[in-house]
Amino acid sequence: MSIRAIIGTVAVLAGFVVLEHSVDASTGQAGSCKATQAYTLLHPGDRIVVRAQPTPEAAIVGMISAEAGATAAATAVVTMTASQSGWARIALDSAPGYSALDTGTPHSFGWIPADQLAVDTRVDGTITTYSRPSLIGIVTGKIEGQDVKFRVLGCRGELLQVINASQGNTWIDKWCSRAEGCRG
Repeated sequence: MSIRAIIGTVAVLAGFVVLEHSVDASTGQAGSCKATQAYTLLHPGDRIVVRAQPTPEAAIVGMISAEAGATAAATAVVTMTASQSGWARIALDSAPGYSALDTGTPHSFGWIPADQLAVDTRVDGTITTYSRPSLIGIVTGKIEGQDVKFRVLGCRGELLQVINASQGNTWIDKWCSRAEGCRG
């Protein structure tokens, strides 16, 4: 293997390390977005583990579960206050179906995988999609009068980073936090 190939491989690997630790919406610091609501779909028996920090190794502080005795899927609307590394920081005091574990320390906020959350585009008015959440982001399209469901990836400021099969990974400026939509 030539020295040029080795140097190129090291440069690519170093680029991945920088990218993994860079700050964008999904890896931004906690508190990087305006408090917003999103929903999670819970089937009977489903549980979402809530962690103290945005890592799969962090301590479990509680669970969000479907109501006991539920026979059909239900949605639980939660308030997201930040995102980091593919995790969403949610307010626990208003999370339906949340039950805390007895850890000795009460928690006001917890972290769940962001893609457990969803939003819908059934809203009055036009939704604008953007390439990025900042001043250098450009408008990539408009959604109006369509029922499009998105998985949440992260948030920054007033925008939400979302993904689905038809739109791909995009940023939106308006959404509905109820599975049944928000049209008047």
